[in-house]
Amino acid sequence: MFLKKKNKKITQFLVSIGAGINQIPLIIEAKKLGYSVIGVDLNSSAPGFLICDLKIQESIEDYKTINHKLRELLVDGEIVAIMTRSYGAAVKTTAFLCEKFDVPYMPFSICDKYNNKKKMKSLFKEANIYIPKSYKYTSKTDFTEKEKFKFPLISKPNSGHGKMDVKLIHNRDELENIVNKSTKTNIHLFEEYIEGDEIIVVGLVNEQNFHLVDITDKRKSKPPYFVDLMHISPSKYSYLSDKIKEIGQKIATLYKIESSPLVMEIIVSDDNNLFLLEAIPEFGGEYLADVLIPISTGYNTFREAIKSKQRKEFTAPNFKKKKKPTVVKYFTAKKGELISCNPQGPNNLKHTKYAKILKEIGAKCSEPKTNFDRIAVVVSHGKTTEEAINNCEIAEKSLNIRIKTDDGSME
Repeated sequence: MFLKKKNKKITQFLVSIGAGINQIPLIIEAKKLGYSVIGVDLNSSAPGFLICDLKIQESIEDYKTINHKLRELLVDGEIVAIMTRSYGAAVKTTAFLCEKFDVPYMPFSICDKYNNKKKMKSLFKEANIYIPKSYKYTSKTDFTEKEKFKFPLISKPNSGHGKMDVKLIHNRDELENIVNKSTKTNIHLFEEYIEGDEIIVVGLVNEQNFHLVDITDKRKSKPPYFVDLMHISPSKYSYLSDKIKEIGQKIATLYKIESSPLVMEIIVSDDNNLFLLEAIPEFGGEYLADVLIPISTGYNTFREAIKSKQRKEFTAPNFKKKKKPTVVKYFTAKKGELISCNPQGPNNLKHTKYAKILKEIGAKCSEPKTNFDRIAVVVSHGKTTEEAINNCEIAEKSLNIRIKTDDGSME
């Protein structure tokens, strides 16, 4: 008599490219869905490693070595999803590995185009998507071409994030100063400055179809810099959702995306034209996907993005569902030093769901020029947008942030 052997269940793995703190929401959702997680990070002390089942200590840029190590690990199991919460090199590595393991994402070959803003804008132009007019300017640009420039202009690096080196320039002297400081690895783009409000669009692409998750209104610091200070849901431009969906679908087709989150930055001009600034196949930051959207809409972007990788059971967002007014608000300071704060202050505030000090005690502070100059963030909700903003300000006071300015005064 022979005993019938039971079929052993194959372990299904999600590979997390990156195991930093921002990656944790993605890892947690994967484990809730029953997947084992392989974390990849060069930092042996990466906090995400603590909740991963297996880990690979490797640079997230070295996709060939990661591929080799993954195949060594997979003696008994299969990779069903490879994802990242990061940007740039992490996305490129994710695309490479997805192709190797037949996981739906986007082609590896498209990564260099979307990571290069000049190439990205060329793609947008080919698809007849409105974009700000670009100007080519180098030290060799002749006088006739220089006369065609219309100021003010936006100057931004060809690659980068966090509003680093993004600036409004008012005249040719400022323009030439930037050009003279540019290097082959720090090329700047110049484009027209369009008056209007900026919105952030968060979406998911599933089986090549774009689904709109949420639109948030962005409030920024005053020019010449453009630091993100607030994100508000629901957007006052929700009535433009059909036009926005069309743009999202065009991007999904351009990038040949099968399954991926997609974040777009758009300027809404005074006559309601939509000008696309950027489109990135990532979850994005600013506490939108992980904090604001779950509060405002009840939709779990991470969970559905993971489910999309399985080509089944994906639940599309219902954009028309009534939203709870929710605000992400950042706080900044004058030039000085952070000497004290109370990170636990907002814990007992009913309408505040998240609060974090973004700098260490003793850190230098300054008027914001980039997103890295912000000192704290709070996420609150309310019955109205105005109430949500007010709740953020109450929470900020409870953080009890103390700044010693350079003139010796306390703020």
